[in-house]
Amino acid sequence: MNQVFDGYSESFDYSGIPKPFFSRVMPIINDLDELKTTLIFFKLFFAKKGQPRFVTDLELVAEAQGQLDQDQIRKAMNLAGQHNHIIELNGVNGAKTYFLNDASGRKSVALIKQGEIQVPEVVPAIPVTPPIETPNIFSLYEQNIGLITPIIADELRSAMDNYPETWIRDAISEASELNKRSWRYISKILDNWATQGERNGTHQRDIQKGPDKYVKGRYGKFVQR
Repeated sequence: MNQVFDGYSESFDYSGIPKPFFSRVMPIINDLDELKTTLIFFKLFFAKKGQPRFVTDLELVAEAQGQLDQDQIRKAMNLAGQHNHIIELNGVNGAKTYFLNDASGRKSVALIKQGEIQVPEVVPAIPVTPPIETPNIFSLYEQNIGLITPIIADELRSAMDNYPETWIRDAISEASELNKRSWRYISKILDNWATQGERNGTHQRDIQKGPDKYVKGRYGKFVQR
């Protein structure tokens, strides 16, 4: 199943991209890794202060967070160098350093080659594994069961008022695995768990320990305190 982006949050940061990139550079890029790595380069590059401003391959690897390894990034940036929108230099301890091919970048590279300035060693930040985003109940239902109609949406909201969320998730997963993709079947599973508990007793114990909201409302008659 293809991954789907669930939308931007209310507040987020922006990364700069030079306008000529869209009209003069992107049309000549035909390698996906080059495009990905260039975008990561822009994010890191425009967040930096001072001169000379550059990005190392180690920083790119850390920012890519497992999507691209060092060899892939070096090959991609080598292509960027061939396309002449990035300037590549050997850095400290075998690292590669990359400069934007603008007036400032060309000046910095010239000064480095003349020995007038040196590229300082950059220690990349430890990559942070992004948290796994858990789909909400509505997304989980659409991904595993089918389209949510207004009636189904009301049923889901009612279920969330009367059952623990883990119950609903497990019931959706069970219905999907058994190829019983309907809200009626999911509702039946929930009713059975509420009155009988699962074989290991997990759901029955959850009900007993859960807040009062699980014994009130539409399905309250099925739930024992």
